[in-house]
Amino acid sequence: MFQRVLAGAVVMAALAMPAMATDTSSLAAFVQSCSADMKGCRLVALNAVNSARSANYGCIPKDISSDSASERLLDWIRGTAAKDPKYANEALPDLMWTGIDELWPCKK
Repeated sequence: MFQRVLAGAVVMAALAMPAMATDTSSLAAFVQSCSADMKGCRLVALNAVNSARSANYGCIPKDISSDSASERLLDWIRGTAAKDPKYANEALPDLMWTGIDELWPCKK
């Protein structure tokens, strides 16, 4: 739990620094802004992946590059989260963690 809170703070800081055209205020705004600012969206996802790895959060395999992981995370956000109403009101930083958990679940 503490890891997720700490990692969440790191992602919040990373989300505050994307390109100006990338709107991180909500899932819908983020997905919509990606059509105009794909570079900024990739940066947001890359920052989330790198933050997760820095905080030892999640189970992203070491053999998957951060760039590849961020592309998969973006695909999940656009293809799954944006189309599922259960994610509509989730804060974007939390949604990044949810995506990491969904894509690379830790074995228990």
